[in-house]
Amino acid sequence: MGMYQKYLEPVIEEFTTAEYYREVYQAKEEYFGKAGVVYEDDPEFEQRMHIFMDWYLFDRDLPGVDLPPMKYFFRKNKDKFSNEDLGIYRDFCSTTHSIFRLKRITWDQKSLIISDLFTHKNHLVSDAEINQGFSRGDIFEARIIPFKGGYEFSRGFCFHPVEMRSFILGEIKKVRFQDKTRQTKLILQLSSMKLKHLRFNHIDIKHIYTFASRF
Repeated sequence: MGMYQKYLEPVIEEFTTAEYYREVYQAKEEYFGKAGVVYEDDPEFEQRMHIFMDWYLFDRDLPGVDLPPMKYFFRKNKDKFSNEDLGIYRDFCSTTHSIFRLKRITWDQKSLIISDLFTHKNHLVSDAEINQGFSRGDIFEARIIPFKGGYEFSRGFCFHPVEMRSFILGEIKKVRFQDKTRQTKLILQLSSMKLKHLRFNHIDIKHIYTFASRF
């Protein structure tokens, strides 16, 4: 999925193997400690692993470098890129990881209009393959990747229950003017709540999507 994927492969290869193998392990401990530990038989296991890998590549600073792998890759290789590749990898350094709401599907069924709930900005995302999995009003964690003048979804999604819309919007409102680190913390906390909801669906969802409960 995603026309951009082939450009990511060399970055994944470089920063998940050899000297970086241990770094990926450390990053997993860090990420899943905040977003909730997933197991291979969890229904969202594959989605969560995609979200983690994006976070590792695009957001998490490498020790001693103070840049995430994508920005470090760009800095090291920018003088060798073709003009086209230079633009593609420069755009990769400014992906958007957020909670979105689906406003509508375009008339040709090939794109989605989504609203970033932190910034209130709307984005047109081209992704014909995935549109059938969305419904208007859906609230979900995702990452959008600028690519050749448009946006595409990355591969990981975390859909939140629509009945928790007011709670989610209320928590976003509290941090929307704070720095990106605080916003990401909330995104991961909500991700953890969704995981608990999947595992303990016999418990009232309002006791899971809350910061007041000790559950």
